[in-house]
Amino acid sequence: MTITSTKAWKHYMLICRSLEYNDIPYIKDDNTLCVRCRICGRDGDLQFLYSVDPSKMLINLYSPLNISFDTKNSADAALAVCLINNRLSNGCFYLDMDDRLLYFRMTTSFYETDLNGMLFEYMLSAAADTIEEYSPEIETLLCISGEGAA
Repeated sequence: MTITSTKAWKHYMLICRSLEYNDIPYIKDDNTLCVRCRICGRDGDLQFLYSVDPSKMLINLYSPLNISFDTKNSADAALAVCLINNRLSNGCFYLDMDDRLLYFRMTTSFYETDLNGMLFEYMLSAAADTIEEYSPEIETLLCISGEGAA
């Protein structure tokens, strides 16, 4: 096992321990170094996926939102999302043109550093707060620009 893959595994296990410590149920995949979890938000459950990328030494946190868009007005949808992203200090919303869904993503690097469980707790908390704060506005902007919410 290389140093990079050893650090990736260490951080993957740290994510799992952090979720256990906070009593958040999760499903892990040791082969892909991915951890799925769900937390209860104000407007329903929020799904999250932690993904550890050993080749880039990154930890990504993704959350699919229940908001879709029509590809015929994708430029308007992208502009609406950019207007929101300009206000964010951590993470970003992005449109996946293949599945026509809106996602939230937050990334951190473990290059030449060792992260701790508090960072993963922060990532999950900050992502959930950002999603709950901005999802209604994004959904409204997408509808104004001719898009429809799922």
